[in-house]
Amino acid sequence: MKEALDTVAETKEKIFVYGTLKKGKQFNYLLNKAKFIGNAETVERYSLYFDGIPYLVKSDEVSHVKGEVYELDSELLKMIDEFEEHPNYYVREMVKVKLTDGEVVSVWAYFFHEKRGKLIDSGEY
Repeated sequence: MKEALDTVAETKEKIFVYGTLKKGKQFNYLLNKAKFIGNAETVERYSLYFDGIPYLVKSDEVSHVKGEVYELDSELLKMIDEFEEHPNYYVREMVKVKLTDGEVVSVWAYFFHEKRGKLIDSGEY
């Protein structure tokens, strides 16, 4: 039983951040206990909008959105869910991203339900 609990405690998740959680942005400190995996871009094309904060939207296939991948435990993921107001504001969904070394990984990303603000054609906030 203890081994099963240890395995659960060691479960790691990966998230893709594209906005205020990125290095150098105002909320990156929330990921201090996460492991930075690398820079990446989405395999699929999405829309990235900005209206005070960035919004990732599935509605139009505009660009490969650029961001960063972090590895974190389930407790920290839960805290990030609360920060992102998942599922009431942003919704966390699994997507594939390509790291700069070419590796494709499945990660969690936070999507918004509507277009809002100015479109960022480049896909990079």
